[in-house]
Amino acid sequence: MYYTNPFYRCSDDDYETPEIIDLITEALRDERSDRAKYGMMMDMTDDPEVQRQIRFAYDDEGKHYKLFQNLYEELTGSTIDMPMPEPKKYPTLLDAIQTSINGELAAVELYRKIKAMLPTQVMRDTLYEIITDEQEHATRFTYLYAMLK
Repeated sequence: MYYTNPFYRCSDDDYETPEIIDLITEALRDERSDRAKYGMMMDMTDDPEVQRQIRFAYDDEGKHYKLFQNLYEELTGSTIDMPMPEPKKYPTLLDAIQTSINGELAAVELYRKIKAMLPTQVMRDTLYEIITDEQEHATRFTYLYAMLK
């Protein structure tokens, strides 16, 4: 059987298009921003169940950031790092949760677009994992919204 490196360095003529690089850069910014937001949200409550649900998404966002960094490097040959932003303040935890539901669903749409542009199955599988995690986050935040409403 013939094996190749599934994360091969793509040449400029292959898949290193400005659009996919811009979308991955946007995804990196979003993952950083969401992680900062979820850290702030955990500080807004003392309820261990609420914190546990938010921590799940918080931990995943860190994982996603690293996966997007790897994709960026494989496609461009360069490394990238985004600064951790200051999270937007919300009047209540419920407001933050509601915007998180919408944010997670918007991320799914962005990541589906990125997935369709990736050159290898392993890269597309990576996006599939991230997409299903984001869908799970939206479900968890919907649960929290219903629980706290």
